[in-house]
Amino acid sequence: MSVQGIPSQCRELTTIVVRNVPDSWEVQDLVSLLWWQGFSLDFNFAYVPLHISSEVALGYAVVNMANQAKAQQFMGQIQGMRVPNQEKALVVEWCRKIQGLDGMVDRYRNSKVMHPNIADRQKPMVFHNGMPIRFPGPNRNVNAPRLRPVHL
Repeated sequence: MSVQGIPSQCRELTTIVVRNVPDSWEVQDLVSLLWWQGFSLDFNFAYVPLHISSEVALGYAVVNMANQAKAQQFMGQIQGMRVPNQEKALVVEWCRKIQGLDGMVDRYRNSKVMHPNIADRQKPMVFHNGMPIRFPGPNRNVNAPRLRPVHL
């Protein structure tokens, strides 16, 4: 399958970006959505990026599904879904930069968000058979993020 903007070396598309997630979301909210929609055993990576200082969601989430068929099913089920306390409907699309669990782990394992000073609720999670497992550790030194004051 060829999708515009996605590297051609991807054999199977499994990584999805969910846009318009509520500001209050954390990774556990994404996991709850996956379970609620019947995908409790069908994903292996979940992440809702949060602003480091304010802990407000950045408006999107990333999930990697077990296979392309499950990814397409999930996309079909939540495309246009409205979640409580959110004006905009969810919009889903294939992740254009990185595909697959290995790609997601490689992207985040050395990220500042994985520093020990960052709360677990702000970090990406990996799963096996629906249960969280230890995220692979960094393979180089991870610097602490610079925390900036938030002016709300």
